[in-house]
Amino acid sequence: MDWLRSIGGELKLDRLVNFVGNSLWQSNCPLCKRPSEQVLCKDCDRQITAYQFPQFLQKDSPISTEIPLYSWVTYDGAVKRAIATCKYENHPEIMEVIAEKMAIRWRQEPIANLKNIPVVPIPLHPNKLKSRGFNQAEVLARRFCDLTSLPCHPKLLQRIKDTKPQMQTKTKGERQHNLSKAFAVSRIPRSSQKLDSDKVILLDDIYTTGTTIREAIAALASQNIKVKGVIVIARPQFENRSPNLNS
Repeated sequence: MDWLRSIGGELKLDRLVNFVGNSLWQSNCPLCKRPSEQVLCKDCDRQITAYQFPQFLQKDSPISTEIPLYSWVTYDGAVKRAIATCKYENHPEIMEVIAEKMAIRWRQEPIANLKNIPVVPIPLHPNKLKSRGFNQAEVLARRFCDLTSLPCHPKLLQRIKDTKPQMQTKTKGERQHNLSKAFAVSRIPRSSQKLDSDKVILLDDIYTTGTTIREAIAALASQNIKVKGVIVIARPQFENRSPNLNS
């Protein structure tokens, strides 16, 4: 046994065991595939955060002056890659990481008139939900609400029209036709969903032309439910903007 201890000491088997164990149990970052102790590696996390808008509230009021839009980051670069990886490569955990960052930003910019208002994520059509396995907006909303103490109502709004992705449409008219009457408010009695308010906040992953959000607003309005704000992960920045990669 002395010779075994001697060899073990020379080879430093304890370090080898630790190395092998860490290699086996350490997950890889879904964006760059490098080993990471967290969901995202530090480099990818930094790249995404670098696209953060200076202010959460979008002052150009793209929806209307009555319905504020809150966007966390610019839809570009690492942000695009993260959202696409989540949706098309089966990584819903990315949404939870982003929700945590958005919740921090939300708490940093307290919005008094939106406290305690239920959050409703933009739904997927059942066919797409079955194919993808999860709704990224719902994953985002549930985690965001857990951390901000806002009520979450993921089943209030339903997608009743199986639309094609908006990126596949070419004109404004085509986008509007694609999403026309795509949403409906659930037939489940409002009381059974504990929706004690006629006001809600919509939440989605991306805001581009606003067609999706406006159709959802119209569906809710038909049932006398007002949208008091919209929260998204990202929206395009049409001005030339280079991310602060040193932040």
